[in-house]
Amino acid sequence: MISVKQLTWGCLFLVCFLSCKTKNQDATTNSITYDNLLQEFKTLGISTGNLLVYKNGQIVHQSASGLRSINPIDSLNLDSQFRLASVSKQFTGMSIMKLKEAGKLDYDQKVNSILTDFPYDTITIRHLLHHVSGLEDYERMMHEHWQSQDTTGTETIGNNKIMKVFFERNPKLRFMPGDKYEYSNTGYLILASIVEKISGQHFREFLKENIFEPVGMKNTLLYSYQVDADPTMPNRVFGYNTALNQVDLVSDDYHLVNDVRGDGGIYSTVEDLYKWNLALANHTIIAKEYLDEAFTPGVLNNGEKTRYGFGWGLNSDDGKEEVFHSGGWVGFRTFLFNDLKTKSGLVLLTNNSNDNFFDILNGAKNILTDQPVVLPKRALHKEMAQKIIAENIESGIRHYQAKKLDTTTYHISERTINVLGYQFLAQDHLEEALKIFELNINEYPNSANTYDSYGDALLVKGDSLKALQHFKKCYQMDTTLTYAKDKAAKLEALLK
Repeated sequence: MISVKQLTWGCLFLVCFLSCKTKNQDATTNSITYDNLLQEFKTLGISTGNLLVYKNGQIVHQSASGLRSINPIDSLNLDSQFRLASVSKQFTGMSIMKLKEAGKLDYDQKVNSILTDFPYDTITIRHLLHHVSGLEDYERMMHEHWQSQDTTGTETIGNNKIMKVFFERNPKLRFMPGDKYEYSNTGYLILASIVEKISGQHFREFLKENIFEPVGMKNTLLYSYQVDADPTMPNRVFGYNTALNQVDLVSDDYHLVNDVRGDGGIYSTVEDLYKWNLALANHTIIAKEYLDEAFTPGVLNNGEKTRYGFGWGLNSDDGKEEVFHSGGWVGFRTFLFNDLKTKSGLVLLTNNSNDNFFDILNGAKNILTDQPVVLPKRALHKEMAQKIIAENIESGIRHYQAKKLDTTTYHISERTINVLGYQFLAQDHLEEALKIFELNINEYPNSANTYDSYGDALLVKGDSLKALQHFKKCYQMDTTLTYAKDKAAKLEALLK
């Protein structure tokens, strides 16, 4: 599935962070240091971005590895300011908490009692905070309905324009508020607009005065996006990725909705985020009673608990008090982890669409928590891509078949093959993408998602009937994958 792919990184990261376990003891070590781990990545040609780790409140590791900018080429340093993507959500949650502390709102207050144009009468602020509102995704809405007059390809839009389109279209809720958890960027956009309405300030100024300055986060801001380098922000980091030939570097920094605030848009440094984590652990930013509620799981209408608070993922297993969040947008992949009980944690910020993000994250976290560390492996899907571009798709698949059993040297998974297929699809290499998705189905026939992805490519090809079959098969295999059901319903309606 690729629909709204970048906007769902946060949700995927939360799931992985809670569920990934170290099982391959043959590839692990208990004695590795942070420097050892990062050297392993460097040997494989993988930059690890900016990493800060702290234990018992004290910094135990800081490093910067990679490029701040590819045009001109410039290296990262510890003062580099990264786009946080969805890690920004916890600052939105805190902004709402600050208004609650000031007696200016209640969590169970209806949204349309504040934003009078908001067309839904049953959604509360708490629903938005917990991702249980049922709101449609705004990026999908803008993709379908935004009529741009821009001819330069550099237009950016923010909350006001998006809400105008959203409220005019008044899309049907995906489910009744509180019925289920579904990660929602739209909800956090609305929360930022609530802050602006009540405070009378732009969200940028509210954050600065009420959070960043009190915590001492001097290098953190809600950025008003511009495409080119900004002389007022010389440490700004730019997103990029590596081309399919595994040689060329390509900008991955611009997007139409880069000026949205609430669900993302904040830039910061590893040191500032370390200060933020300690402010939470020490209750210096807001009283403990407010944080206790923010770090309490949401509760669905049926009584089931989620694993998300007011802008934080939560882990209370085995008595833990861990809060965290991930982010993924354009070239940026980010993570903020905070063990409140031990005042230990880490900050990981990358800007190169890092396929090895989980390897870096889990390696650093396992060192911090004295767990075995899995050393990085070579990425077979990248070698496939290089072969396909240099020779042809058949050569790439032969290389895969020849190396896939060498699990000591190579990492390969359904997800990485799936991503590779979409990379080729995005570059208009349709036939190659189709064969990569076919390969994924053959390798992972019990994975519902592989059929949905193949359906996407078939739809681009114009084979609507076959695409419909695959969307339906995906949903039949896994009824939680409602995106496949939605695509099938829309396609059936068009075909009729």
